[in-house]
Amino acid sequence: MPGQQDKEPIVIPKPTLDRLKLYHRLLNEIEQKYISSDEIAQRVGTNAEQVRKDLTYLKTTGKPKVGYDVAQLRQELEELFGVKKTTKVILVGAGHLGSALVNYPGFANYGIEIVAVFDNDPRKIGMFIGELSILPMKDLARVIKRFRVEIGIICVPKDSAQQVADILVSNGIKGIWNFTPARLVVPDDVFVVDEDMSQSLLTLKHFLEMKKQKMQESQRG
Repeated sequence: MPGQQDKEPIVIPKPTLDRLKLYHRLLNEIEQKYISSDEIAQRVGTNAEQVRKDLTYLKTTGKPKVGYDVAQLRQELEELFGVKKTTKVILVGAGHLGSALVNYPGFANYGIEIVAVFDNDPRKIGMFIGELSILPMKDLARVIKRFRVEIGIICVPKDSAQQVADILVSNGIKGIWNFTPARLVVPDDVFVVDEDMSQSLLTLKHFLEMKKQKMQESQRG
């Protein structure tokens, strides 16, 4: 049960984990010493009871009429998400999206270091994205072993995604950030996070259409 992670690992439900990430981002944006559950709830769009329930998974506790110590709470969340630990990452697919991710400076704030980028297009091999030279796929196993890479980012066409995932898994990668529409099949001990931008855009368009319909109905009324 929550509050006992010093005795045994606690499995945090994904919805709670997603909210804890929001709390972490908030704590990085404020400079005050204490923050209440009511203020956290108001600023991230939930309710105070939910915040207090989520934070029971952590060791840090709030003080009556004072709130949570911001520095302590931030530190514990950083430990939970491994922010202070540098995680080595490789990226496969040196197209526009892959190039943008390699050049994104914000990864450093979360302990992420992209150490190599790969592509199977011979015309791209040897070209640079930022400070990284694009490498051929034959070098992938060597780089994973040398840098002890833990995460692989996939930015290839959908039809090639599973093949790339298989190569990553066979070389010891346990975490995959998938930027393709493909639904990857991987072993149970490999974690996949799907970042399907087309689906996100459809969701956004859906909500915009719903809003337009409500406005039209109110105008007719």
